Amino acid sequence: MTPGRLPLLAAGTVVLAVALTGCTKPAPGATVFSGTASAYREAACWSFDETPIDATTCAQEVLDKASSGASLATVPVLPGTVVGISVDPAVADAGWTPRIAGQPLVASPLTTTYWRFTFPEFQELGEDGLAMEIVAGDSDGTRGIWLFELTPA
Repeated sequence: MTPGRLPLLAAGTVVLAVALTGCTKPAPGATVFSGTASAYREAACWSFDETPIDATTCAQEVLDKASSGASLATVPVLPGTVVGISVDPAVADAGWTPRIAGQPLVASPLTTTYWRFTFPEFQELGEDGLAMEIVAGDSDGTRGIWLFELTPA
């Protein structure tokens, strides 16, 4: 190698190292949709190494983000319409449970990437809507959490 190429090679190595450290693996995502509206979010909290997360700590982090101006993903819903949920394969592999106002919508964790339900006609959304969470994990612990808000359409 010629002496003139050595500084060029060193500079290229530094640029490559900086570029690679700027890349972080994104958390898996979930999409909630109803009618023509949809919202996508990466997990509010996600364990990449499959160890359970502390749901209380995650909830506090979400509240802190919300108090700093971050908002929940909202999906307008009419009672009696279908609400669909699509999750990344990593979420399906971990098992996941949709919940509205803290109540699970299924008896055991789902292992598919898509699930839908009909929003009850008698369910009132209220002016502020209802919180919907998607919780990944099983009886061994929570692996991830997504938060959405179902609002009146």
